[in-house]
Amino acid sequence: MNLKYLWLVIGMSAFLVCCQNSLQNVQRERDAKVAVMQEKEKSILAECELKRLNGELKTYVASTECSNPVIIQAHKEAGDPAMNLIYLITAYRLAMAERIDKRVLSEAEANLMLAQLISRVNTERLERDIAAERERTRNAQSYEALLKGLGTWQSSVNPSGQDNVAVPSQPAPTPQKTQSVLRTPITCYQDGPVIICQ
Repeated sequence: MNLKYLWLVIGMSAFLVCCQNSLQNVQRERDAKVAVMQEKEKSILAECELKRLNGELKTYVASTECSNPVIIQAHKEAGDPAMNLIYLITAYRLAMAERIDKRVLSEAEANLMLAQLISRVNTERLERDIAAERERTRNAQSYEALLKGLGTWQSSVNPSGQDNVAVPSQPAPTPQKTQSVLRTPITCYQDGPVIICQ
């Protein structure tokens, strides 16, 4: 009879190892997609900027309109879970380009404003990631409680203490909050599914 329980524990352990390997493979695939996305983004930004500098694209708006769709598509292909932030950044870039073309804003000022926005967006992404990690941790703790219960159950079936299930504890992630202030004359709002910056 103890042999049945042993096989049950072995089967569950194999399942756990399989799940962990699967999660690691998913993370590797996600990291590879992000790397490709970042390379596409850098490449199109450089390409469109070079076209503007060579006179092929006459304005900053034209350069931004050249790169924005490719940036959006690259993030979609990478499965970016925060596409609303990408739409915000691209709309903001277009509003800044319009102001640079009208000579209301210098390129240096626009770069500073964009850096401030990206800092805020990165903070938002971090906060979203922390919230998702907390949820995963809660789920893992529930699963850990199940396994501990299985270990307790098995020890009651097998009083000799052999073949007990041990589950290491996982510390909860520590959130790191950064402060960033964005002072800008550009205002963004959402109109249905579209983000507009002026």
